[in-house]
Amino acid sequence: MVRQAAPPDPAGPEPATDPALGGPLWVSPPAPRGSAVVVATDALIAQTERLERLHLALGADAVALDRVDGLGVGALAGAQHGPATAASRRSAVQLDAARAAVRSAADVALRTGADLRQAISAYSATEDEQRANAQRLGSLFGILWGPAIRVLLIAGLPAVLLARAAGLGADDMPLDGLKQWLLAHPELITDPAFVEGVRAGVMSIDDTVGSVAGLPPGATAELAAAYGFTGVEAGAALTLVGGRTFGLFRETPVSVVRIATTAGDSAPSGSVERLSRVPEGDQVRIERYDAPGLPPRYVVYVGPTETFSPIAAGEPWDLTSNVAGVAGLEPGSLRATELAMHDAGIRAGDEVQFVGFSQGGLVATRLAADELWNTTGLETYGAPAGGIVLPSGLDGMAIRNSDDFIPALAGPQLDHHLLQVERRAFAPGSPIPTAEPAPAHQREAYVATATAVDAATSDAVRQQIAAMDGFTSGYADRAGSSITVMTYHAERSGVKTLAPT
Repeated sequence: MVRQAAPPDPAGPEPATDPALGGPLWVSPPAPRGSAVVVATDALIAQTERLERLHLALGADAVALDRVDGLGVGALAGAQHGPATAASRRSAVQLDAARAAVRSAADVALRTGADLRQAISAYSATEDEQRANAQRLGSLFGILWGPAIRVLLIAGLPAVLLARAAGLGADDMPLDGLKQWLLAHPELITDPAFVEGVRAGVMSIDDTVGSVAGLPPGATAELAAAYGFTGVEAGAALTLVGGRTFGLFRETPVSVVRIATTAGDSAPSGSVERLSRVPEGDQVRIERYDAPGLPPRYVVYVGPTETFSPIAAGEPWDLTSNVAGVAGLEPGSLRATELAMHDAGIRAGDEVQFVGFSQGGLVATRLAADELWNTTGLETYGAPAGGIVLPSGLDGMAIRNSDDFIPALAGPQLDHHLLQVERRAFAPGSPIPTAEPAPAHQREAYVATATAVDAATSDAVRQQIAAMDGFTSGYADRAGSSITVMTYHAERSGVKTLAPT
């Protein structure tokens, strides 16, 4: 279904932000599965890159000085007679000293770079060990608290069943209290320690559920694995099963309508501009790039969660899709995005980039991992997608605020085929906004982080920005090229839908 319209381009200006409120960029370059994962600040990685370039340059200088000796300086120095003998010998001595100094400097650069990389690796190993300990502790707490949770569930079950029997809907769910609590404690929920607690908690859901059910430790994980769910996927799947008992997290069919088709005027340049094109309200934006004599290229922008209600109503970008997406199932938001892609004319062999924020990042990562699509690049912001295995060789990066607990709902970052970039949105002592819950997850906070990404100095980050930019500018800068922007709105079935005109 297509409805032609010509509204203003949805890529409007972003609110002013102050990146200085946050911390430095922490960068983790792509690493094959099973190899050591490196985490360091952008400045440290840039320093290791400079030391490597210095070592190579000094090595080249040493080779050049060796060639000078081959031009006859050594032979002149060995001559027994002639007015130039003394000067030639002095030149030879100076040349030997220069060669030794250059080689020594090259060795120092090499050793310094190795020492710096070793320090970075030690930091990364320590961080990994701390996270593993936190996950073990979370599992232990889940096992110990299981019996108490069982009592609470049994006591509250009649009230829940009565509420559902009375027909209470999404607007009647007691979520306002949670929202008010989040608003009242911004300093707590933006503490990285709280984020790590959330990450450990979601990884222990299977142990907690097993303890609530009276099962021995590990039994629930084995049962989930028998159905193909492991790690945080198992916890999300158990959440779905438990919630559906009370009418929650029920998936539905979805429908999609194209609400606008407009001409774009330029390709995005940098992370801030790409993030600015991620839609809200109308959940999917697709840009088609055409250049004479070349197959089309596409960029698919996927929007964030629109409602956190656990009852699936009209909005596919809801809590049901979040949980189903983390569980590795087929959430409504994923299916809706694929419907939009088919409507936009994207075929299996067409080159495509995905850009997503929050749940949109989860959907974008799932699509990039699907062999059906010829994905060349992926850029996500605040995506709960750490366990999704991506193909190697993708351009782009996964960007997270380390004080944002939403990405932690997918557990630890297990896949490292894509460049990972983290930054604390609000450094200790800086003012924290209280207008919205989860301030480190708000778009403004990620605009500030994207601004810091665009200002990065390491080659690791600069190369990915250039690759993402080049995918679209390589077409848009050609004579006779065009950009078509298509905007889509999706809804769940059984509710009011948009009619084409």
